[in-house]
Amino acid sequence: MRAVTRTQTPPFALPVVLVTGLALISAYVVGLFVLMETTPYDVWGALVLAPILIAVTVPALARQAAREGDRTLFRLLLLALFLKLGGTAARHFVAFGLYGGVADAAGYHEWGARLAEQFWRGDFATGLPNLSSTHFIRFLTGLVYSVIGPTELGGFLFYSWLGFWGLFLFYRAFVITVPETRARTYARLLFFMPSLLFWPSSIGKEAWMMLTLGLACFGIAKLLRGEVMGGVLPTVLGLWLAAIVRPHVAGMVAVAAAVAVLVRRPSLELRQLAPAVKVVSLAAVLVVASVLVLRTDRFLQGAGIETEGGVTSTLEGVNERTSEGGSEFASSVVDRPMRAPIALVTVLYRPFVFEAHNTQALLSAVEAMVLLTITLLRWRSVAAALRTVRRVPYLAFVLAYSAMFVVGFSSIANFGILARQRVQLYPLFLVLLCLPTPGSRTAHGDGGA
Repeated sequence: MRAVTRTQTPPFALPVVLVTGLALISAYVVGLFVLMETTPYDVWGALVLAPILIAVTVPALARQAAREGDRTLFRLLLLALFLKLGGTAARHFVAFGLYGGVADAAGYHEWGARLAEQFWRGDFATGLPNLSSTHFIRFLTGLVYSVIGPTELGGFLFYSWLGFWGLFLFYRAFVITVPETRARTYARLLFFMPSLLFWPSSIGKEAWMMLTLGLACFGIAKLLRGEVMGGVLPTVLGLWLAAIVRPHVAGMVAVAAAVAVLVRRPSLELRQLAPAVKVVSLAAVLVVASVLVLRTDRFLQGAGIETEGGVTSTLEGVNERTSEGGSEFASSVVDRPMRAPIALVTVLYRPFVFEAHNTQALLSAVEAMVLLTITLLRWRSVAAALRTVRRVPYLAFVLAYSAMFVVGFSSIANFGILARQRVQLYPLFLVLLCLPTPGSRTAHGDGGA
């Protein structure tokens, strides 16, 4: 009987790892002390915060890898975390290096520092008219600075970390709800897409929306899978927190969830109770959606956009407000069905390379061109989503949200605004590109890219 040989770790491997790790930690600590002597807290405070955020996150990444039984997943997720936090540097450079601080993040930082100082003195009169939209981000930044101190780069880092958690929750939703998926393909597209690494990596609404939408989608995925107890809280909490900042986007998510509930097949054990269960579930979702739609109407009117004329009037109002700033273009408002394909291309894939007139626009155009190429190569995956919406109701949710997002954001007439806003669509749209097709490998470690 032949003896089984086991792969053994070389005796020198562990000491090498330990020595390398200690050397890196020592270099980090020495560099931190040097920066503490030569730079303000605004800079070196971020270096204190970064290891804490990483240490808090690593256990969750390890649990997910263990849950899927794939050690390589942990390395992928860890790399994604480092890149996401690294996106802070690029985002900060663009905001303050290229634009000279003419960015929303600068205002949020100033408000946060001011509020944090008040909170430390025991003065909780914020001076804000309400705690929604922009005012909420100001208030949240003040709370964050009350804990970590007023460090601008640290604020960017913290918000980028929130954005990473949102991406992680989108990934969790994908894995638990779509059977026989290309999970590795989705992870690579989701965690390493430049827009998702860049835009939700600063103090602002994008990171917050990434977190809250990811939380809501995670809850919706559980609900559609039949895990009511585990799905209600993240769904309601995610929608509520998203509605504080952008109720119109939260409303889209709620309506899309209602569509998914409608098309969902009842489980075998609940087949006889299916009509009653569906009516109750649909009613609950529609109540939430109605509340969010009303909040959206007030939100748009507060922003100076007329809503009494219906959807077309509202879209035209958004078009007027965004057709300025140097990156404007002729938008493709969906005022009739035949304009939907043009709007789809515009929202997802523009600017085209020949429409880019600066470096930032060119980078966005190259990414959009790559995404268009991947979409064309994976058209069978999109077709598979259309065929399986009843068997996998999460796909109905994804399709409904994507359609509403394209219609709603087709009115934006500025490439810069569009590139930033559509990061709220990408995590769900990418789902459509990662479904198994006839003859494809469908295991979690699918190897597809």
